[in-house]
Amino acid sequence: MGDVYRELASRDDLRPGLEVDGLFDRLVRLVLTAPAETVPAVLDDIEMRHLAPRLRALCARGEGELEHAWANRIVAARSARDELLRFPYAGNYRRLSRMEVGMLASALPPRVRSLAFVGSGPLPLSSLYLAAELEVHVDNFDRDPVALAAGARVAAALGHDALCFREADVLDADLSGYDVVVLAALVGDTPEAKRRILGRLARTMRPGAILLARSARGLRTLLYPPIDRTALDGFELLTEVHPVNDVINSAILARAGG
Repeated sequence: MGDVYRELASRDDLRPGLEVDGLFDRLVRLVLTAPAETVPAVLDDIEMRHLAPRLRALCARGEGELEHAWANRIVAARSARDELLRFPYAGNYRRLSRMEVGMLASALPPRVRSLAFVGSGPLPLSSLYLAAELEVHVDNFDRDPVALAAGARVAAALGHDALCFREADVLDADLSGYDVVVLAALVGDTPEAKRRILGRLARTMRPGAILLARSARGLRTLLYPPIDRTALDGFELLTEVHPVNDVINSAILARAGG
């Protein structure tokens, strides 16, 4: 895994292409196929503990480049929907979103009135799926205006009008009026940053509102920062799901005011 990191770190450009795609595919395969009994030793390895935050940063950069590239392709395509189906991770997004909709079904009232998706990025596929499945208006928040504008163009190209796009940092945004707040995996690039964000949400979300936060477990924490349970003070933990298939992210469901 260190070899993959060094090859990625040596590149100035992480835009999708044959070599970059191959390196990230190799990294994901290593994470998903490692025998369970080897995971503790890998995570406790001194070199890997040093590399982990840098590897997550590279993965975040690579994901951003991939989403921007595909956002441009979808917007420029004669058929945006057909182009979306060619996105190599479309199936992963759908499986993750289905898992999350199933989790939400156990905690939500029959009719959800409002949902905020924090960290929607340039390719807001999860927001689109949640809006359709829950039949709810979704406000997408992102602090990156370029990513936000790209996401808005994708939604328009796909003919979705149940999404709104708002530039804001989660530490400043007013999310007190939402029934559901979804926290994307890359919002907060370290466990400490996650703790600060979750602390503010605990103080400002409406009591009884639902938080759905994406996390990671095991070797998947080399790709995405995890959320420690102790960071959920002020929330009632409802459920936590850790996929064992090719879906990378875990999901945590909690109720504000707990």
